[in-house]
Amino acid sequence: MAIYLKIALRNIWRNKGRSLITLSAIVFGYISIVVAGGFIEDVFYQMRESYIHSFLGHIQVSKKGFYEKGASRPFEFMIDHPRRMMERILNLPHVRSVTPRLEFAGLLSNGENTISFMGQGVDPEGEKRVSSFLTIEDGRSLEPGDRYAVILGRGLAKAMGVRPGDPLIILTNTVDGAINGMDVEVKGVFYTSSKAFDDRTLRMPIETAQKLLQTEKVQTLVILLDDTRNTDLVLHQLRSWFRQEDLPLEARPWYNMADFYNKTVTLFNRQFFVLKLIIAIIVVLSIFNTMNMAVLERIGEIGTIRALGTKRRGVVMLFLAEGVIMGLIGGVAGAIAGYGSARLISYFGIPMPPPPGATIEWVATIRVVPEVFLFAFSLSLITALISSVYPAYKASRLKISEALRHNV
Repeated sequence: MAIYLKIALRNIWRNKGRSLITLSAIVFGYISIVVAGGFIEDVFYQMRESYIHSFLGHIQVSKKGFYEKGASRPFEFMIDHPRRMMERILNLPHVRSVTPRLEFAGLLSNGENTISFMGQGVDPEGEKRVSSFLTIEDGRSLEPGDRYAVILGRGLAKAMGVRPGDPLIILTNTVDGAINGMDVEVKGVFYTSSKAFDDRTLRMPIETAQKLLQTEKVQTLVILLDDTRNTDLVLHQLRSWFRQEDLPLEARPWYNMADFYNKTVTLFNRQFFVLKLIIAIIVVLSIFNTMNMAVLERIGEIGTIRALGTKRRGVVMLFLAEGVIMGLIGGVAGAIAGYGSARLISYFGIPMPPPPGATIEWVATIRVVPEVFLFAFSLSLITALISSVYPAYKASRLKISEALRHNV
């Protein structure tokens, strides 16, 4: 086998021009996969983290049935003694923060306009950690000690025509079904990565929301972890705990609540598959052309080595070895060039417009993902091997007498 590799390596550089063109195709394919794959992974990462750190958190704990029926009966699924539950969750490994939320719907009026809204009672201190991607564009955010202050999403504030310092009237139903109202003051206007969220959401201190709704309970506990990769680990711990103690609670991870993100991932993965398929076909055709031309140019040589006793299997091994070596050289060169391209593009960044349903522009980078590099290297090697099979078979089937006569 060693002799085949030695001869194959020598044969590759007999026609340096054609070999370099073939290697360039492999390297270009490798770079394309690395850049495209790294770009898509960065889109996934930034979108995922913006959803998690704007309003979802990594995990949300609620009463069983809240996510299925809570939209129509939100006050029937309330968590008793939330502070006690929060203290126990904070003791779990990888948990950085837990904050309560109380959601409700109502009408918002400034005396001239009246608009329906979705309200969230939040803990100002806890939300600083969980909602780190929420940006205050006018005024100030909620602080501990605030009582009758609210912050509005950008779209909601625009629809109401209000700014920080303006008074508002909130009208909603209490948990018992009675109508209650409250005078509040706009403290700030915020925006997140979701336009739909900003167009309808109002936030107030959770104590104020509880007073408005006349309850001491909450609907959800939002958990922030030290790393998104630990979501499933903590989720399993929570579910085991709830099951062992027969608690009427459920835990839902962020990816079960981010429908737009999940659909985007599915769409981009299919597009990336098509791109990989196109690149694989280009590389296969390029190497096939090189190997096929090599067979035509070396008919006499093939006849000579066959006449000297080399079996057909040996000829096949020789050409397959050339393909493998081509793939290995192209893979290594592609890995180096791909890494350099990823770092160079990431250094400058790619300005991106807001995605559908969002309002924030962002700067994309090319993430260095080991799985993408491994796939690109495997593709280089496999396509080089596959594209060498037919030329190798063709060379091995040449008749010795006709091949020798080719030199005459």
